[in-house]
Amino acid sequence: MTTLLPSRYCYFPAIVAALSGLCFPLVAVALLLWHEALPPTWTNLSHIHSKHFILFIIWTAPVVLGCFGVMISRINRQLKQKIDALAHQSTELSTILSTVASAIVTIDKHGNITNFNQAAERIFGYRRDELMGQNVSRLMPEAIANAHDGYLNRFLQTGQTHIIGKRREVEALHKDGKTFPAMLRINPMHIDNEIFFSGVIDDISDTKNLQSQLIQSQKMEAIGELAAGVAHEINTPIQYIGDNLWALNKSFSDLSAYHQALDSVLTDEQKQQQIQLAEDHDLEFIMTDGPNAVAQSLEGVEHVIEIVKAMKTFSHMDFNQVKQSINLHDNINSTLTICRNSYKYIAKVETDFSDDIVNVDCYPNPLNQVLLNLIINAAHAIEESQNDMGLIRISTRKLDDMVDIQIQDNGAGIPKHIQDKVFNLFFTTKPVGKGTGQGLSLAHSIIVDKHQGHLYFESEAGLGTCFHIQLPIHAPPAHPAA
Repeated sequence: MTTLLPSRYCYFPAIVAALSGLCFPLVAVALLLWHEALPPTWTNLSHIHSKHFILFIIWTAPVVLGCFGVMISRINRQLKQKIDALAHQSTELSTILSTVASAIVTIDKHGNITNFNQAAERIFGYRRDELMGQNVSRLMPEAIANAHDGYLNRFLQTGQTHIIGKRREVEALHKDGKTFPAMLRINPMHIDNEIFFSGVIDDISDTKNLQSQLIQSQKMEAIGELAAGVAHEINTPIQYIGDNLWALNKSFSDLSAYHQALDSVLTDEQKQQQIQLAEDHDLEFIMTDGPNAVAQSLEGVEHVIEIVKAMKTFSHMDFNQVKQSINLHDNINSTLTICRNSYKYIAKVETDFSDDIVNVDCYPNPLNQVLLNLIINAAHAIEESQNDMGLIRISTRKLDDMVDIQIQDNGAGIPKHIQDKVFNLFFTTKPVGKGTGQGLSLAHSIIVDKHQGHLYFESEAGLGTCFHIQLPIHAPPAHPAA
């Protein structure tokens, strides 16, 4: 039954055309009979056909029209199939363009946008109707936009493909003015003797952030291993030095007691000889300066021991990448000891630690990295303000089930027009070689994403900045496996 449906559909127009064509000979015969006043009998019909041979030709009209109807119906069916196939293909392509994860932007030879898919709307923040017909330079930072027309004209004039057809990393511009790293591939295409260019763009901010975190993590791991090794190697000889200095200090005390005892048993003549010998060998200076030198050396040893202890705490590796309960204030003090050289000539450091806080559940290494970065940034801000001696104040406060760590400086502050960009990856105001723009972005990721905490700041240009690190004091209980 189903096989007959197409044929019926195909021959129905032919039957209609044949029936319509039958009207021509019937009307012609009726007119001739009426003209000659003959009744419609078989004899009269035969007479009229023999007299007017053209009637036989007219009788072929239904056949011709029927054949023509068959041809038209077949052509119509083929055209409908092709139109349906093209419509399906168009819908499929439209669906692919709408659902693909990459932004696809098409431009003409003048750089004007002719197509802008949904992924492009999501990545760049523009609606399609906002950019259609606009120059593609609106999606680029100024430096790249200035060079874009030159690349396009060079290709059109010379055909040289310096960047055409090659996948490369670029900076793209979001509608809100923020730049982000993107991977771009441009390919030319010819439509109706016109050249167009299609660009496939992927936002690689997350990838770059993960790469940055991996690099920083590897650096911290290498530094941690090195620091742990150095701390271990220093610890033993410094203990020898400390023990020997304590013994030497006791020896000076014993030597002083010996001279006092000796003075009590000598005769006056022997005392004069002893005084002369002491002057000849500068014994008074030795007995005065020696203990002072030993005391200063012991202070230095204690300072080295403190640094070694800080290095051990700071470089403690959490290979299992699980949260650990640590003494927060010890960790902050260890970080201050490690980076002391960055601020000791620039700023004084004050600490105000809350007694309500002891241990905090966290990832020690990443948290140390954030503390180190913010303290060094505070020192740089004070150095930039060119104050004689600045102040870095670190305090902790308990806020319900969270701890608030404040790192405050009286440095240059952060101008308002860039405050919403400081956590952007690769954004930096520091000169080349002093900042990569990854520190605060990485810190934000560690505190917000890794610790489910908060990182924000309060700043006023010329007065200073206060960064707030807010962390849950206790790690949330793990969900049981399904």
